[in-house]
Amino acid sequence: MKARLIPSLCLMLGICSTLLAQDGKTYTYHTPGSIAQMSKQSAQETEDIGEIDETGAATTLREKLRFNVDLRTAYTTNALLQGNHGSSDVLFLPTIEAGYHTALSDHFNFDLNTKVESAIYSRFQDHGFMGYSAQATVDYHIKPGLPRFYTTIEPYRYDSFDNGQLQTEAVGFTGGTDYGIAFNAGRSLGFVGYSFTDYLSDPGIDTRLVHRVVVGVAHQIQSNLTAQLYYVYQYSDYTDFDRSDSKHTVAGNLIYQFNDHWYGSFTTSFINQESTQAHAGYQSFSTSLGLSLHF
Repeated sequence: MKARLIPSLCLMLGICSTLLAQDGKTYTYHTPGSIAQMSKQSAQETEDIGEIDETGAATTLREKLRFNVDLRTAYTTNALLQGNHGSSDVLFLPTIEAGYHTALSDHFNFDLNTKVESAIYSRFQDHGFMGYSAQATVDYHIKPGLPRFYTTIEPYRYDSFDNGQLQTEAVGFTGGTDYGIAFNAGRSLGFVGYSFTDYLSDPGIDTRLVHRVVVGVAHQIQSNLTAQLYYVYQYSDYTDFDRSDSKHTVAGNLIYQFNDHWYGSFTTSFINQESTQAHAGYQSFSTSLGLSLHF
């Protein structure tokens, strides 16, 4: 039962990450086990939540590789991320990912995830973008049942669809820890995590220090249907000028597993961002439907 629960929960975080991609590097949460191991249970994903069982390490190259295609349609009340719910739009969010995971030793793992994503706006077409990113993560498990510690290097770049010009690019250096615990006979999972990231960006106006805290719970409703609810607090301190943001995100997901490779999902989220710069504060509500292929 646990083996079926983990992949679905992990897929959910990746789905919500895609939903929030409209806001750049809004939400990134990693944990152990990662995708290569989980894919051998029944699927894989990009963002993992908490280790609640122990699996053997992948032995062949194919077992260590993963490939994901995600097609998502989303509605948001604030496509421009300005003010409160004043710029509704429908977005198309396709994403292609490839990754590699391997155990380095009994306690250390290495994971590489690469992603190409885009956002196509129906109403505000000049805001469409293409994004490219990679994440290289080394994590450390002291022993089963204890938190995981990890460090990640993440370069990313976003280009405008409208004129092809660079919107932003940066390299993020992250250190963090997370922990998940199963209960309810393995059908439910509580998780918590913290990370600190130093983003060095071009243009330098986006250079910032980011603290993230996430807490949530997930539950396996049926063998192929899982629900998740979580809260994320993110504090960003921009180092090149006087700006700091406090972002609160409440999100929920439902994901249905058709088989070992195909998933359908419904996601929703509410964001409230407060900022010392008046133009950077906003509220938005988003919801999406998606179909994902994992192999």
